[in-house]
Amino acid sequence: MGQRILDIRNFSVDYGWGESAVRAVNNVNLHLNRSKVLGIAGESGSGKSTLVYGVTRLLRAPGVIASGEALFDLGPSEEGADTIIDLVTASEKELRRVRWSNISVVIQSALSALNPVLRVGTQFEQVLKTHRRDMNKADRRARIIELLALVGLNEDRLRRYPHELSGGQRQRVMIALALALDPQLVIMDEPTTALDVVTQREIVNELAQLRARFGFSMIFITHDLSLLVELADEIVVMYAGEIVERASAQALYDTPRHPYTLGLLNSFPPMHGARTELTGIPGSPPDLNQLPTGCNFHPRCPYAMERCLKESPSLVELGEEGRSVACWLHSGDEGVVVPVELSRTGKGKREPAPMPVKGDVS
Repeated sequence: MGQRILDIRNFSVDYGWGESAVRAVNNVNLHLNRSKVLGIAGESGSGKSTLVYGVTRLLRAPGVIASGEALFDLGPSEEGADTIIDLVTASEKELRRVRWSNISVVIQSALSALNPVLRVGTQFEQVLKTHRRDMNKADRRARIIELLALVGLNEDRLRRYPHELSGGQRQRVMIALALALDPQLVIMDEPTTALDVVTQREIVNELAQLRARFGFSMIFITHDLSLLVELADEIVVMYAGEIVERASAQALYDTPRHPYTLGLLNSFPPMHGARTELTGIPGSPPDLNQLPTGCNFHPRCPYAMERCLKESPSLVELGEEGRSVACWLHSGDEGVVVPVELSRTGKGKREPAPMPVKGDVS
């Protein structure tokens, strides 16, 4: 796969079986290059967490992988060729070998992920004893202290129970645990959601420094696009289980192409600069049991046209490097007026703009 460490192809996830199944992730294709950060953004229920838990085979019932591949590059073998594993079809034994050593996950709620009846130090000990059996007690202790220092925690936190730590400290412990075995890929599932903005900023900065130092790849999931612009190389925006836009982080912030992306950007204050008026997105995410006809976003879209109500757009490249979008505004058809803030030729920094009145495409 060359530069690609993860290649997801035609990936779909259902909740339930048979006729009652609900399609939560629909035919997603994306890839992640080595030492890069891929951000996945969207509202709750957009499918972003289901996607990565499906890829890593961590879905709980009734979630099932309906189709697709998730090819992970373990790196060169002794013969020199890259070893590729399909995480979808891998055996439980193969998955145990890959998890934590090659792929680690930091879930949204650290208090739920950490064992409440074990001290923090004991939980680090268990990880190293299980996966690094050649390490003696002194080496394990040194490694644990090193990991805590990486995330800005003192050694005395090892004797604490999870409930004795603040939210930010617990999240740092989870990040340190995720890095314990030097994985190639770290997946962060909304790791800053329950934290105050100051702690969010600190953790995002620490993650950026850790990635620069160790060179691991990262998937960062959040509903806050302003965080991803600070951290990610590329951003994927999901809606109703599908990718609606993909672009470099800066390009997506400066010139969003999909109305949903624009709405997300206008729903959160920027991390820097002047205050702006937040406008949000009207309506609610669709019921996956009863998706609208045509484009899934059209009931909430201020730019919706007649075609949007009848036909579902495919994800297509726009002729800009690395950028693709699923929106009829960019179909190239004559007579379709693309709004300035969503235009192909828009240049310069984006000024957050309020969403217009529905039907206004001028």
